Amino acid sequence: MPKRTQPTEPLPKVGDIYAFRTSPISTFAPKDTNRVAAFKVVGADEKLVVVAVLDGVWDQYPTLTEADACSFLREHRFAFTGRAAIFGVNTEWWSFDRLDGVIRVGEGSVTTEEERLASDVLSFQPGSHFGALCGVNHSAEGEWRWKHDRDALTSEQAKVRAEQDAKRAAAEERYKTRLKRLTWDQLLSETPFERWVTSPPFPNAKFTGQARQTIQDACIKLRDLGPKPRKAEARSILKACVQWFNDADDRAGGVLETEEREDICAALEELAYVARHKELVHEIDEWRTW
Repeated sequence: MPKRTQPTEPLPKVGDIYAFRTSPISTFAPKDTNRVAAFKVVGADEKLVVVAVLDGVWDQYPTLTEADACSFLREHRFAFTGRAAIFGVNTEWWSFDRLDGVIRVGEGSVTTEEERLASDVLSFQPGSHFGALCGVNHSAEGEWRWKHDRDALTSEQAKVRAEQDAKRAAAEERYKTRLKRLTWDQLLSETPFERWVTSPPFPNAKFTGQARQTIQDACIKLRDLGPKPRKAEARSILKACVQWFNDADDRAGGVLETEEREDICAALEELAYVARHKELVHEIDEWRTW
């Protein structure tokens, strides 16, 4: 069994405040921001650390008094409508690797509202958010630029979307070519979710290993049904596979994000296509909760 991933930094205490130098949120942004932001730990249990991005931005590291005087940030950039920049980080993902110049400022106070919001996250209430710790940079830097440099930020994001669209179109074309030639033997010779090797941002090794086995088991079951299994049998196998991901994601605290969703859906599409029931792909969204 794969070893359990360990956090790369000591786990913090509730009230701990950290400051960091913000980084560009896209490759089209200026290289140096010359800004410092901060976040506070507002809740924790054995599985999650809940952090609140603070609404202060400085040109140097803040003092504890300066940071502790800040409220939590509310996000308004692009499609956000004022949600609290408070989210849960899996304890196994507690790492400063993707943040620049992190320092512990000291221990601050946690307000009643912050405690309430942290409790919602820890109990997985609807509307709660989860992610890697580097998300504090996206919130802090993104909101500062939305307020002070919106036109340039909007232009950069348009370039990001254009770049992503071009990559997606090229990938889709390659994918269509692949599906035309795909066989069960080829699928079973490959490693599902091959890029899930770094955690974070991807799920930990145990989750990844079980996810790969789940896809391969479904592949074998479908293959053993013959060249074109009955649609009901294929649906049952694919639905059970999706249900495994539903349950595993819930147990892990919601680790399946955009890239993981895309990879899982692609794997399921390949299974449906080789089973000659590609129309089942359209039912997957009805089954999944991630």
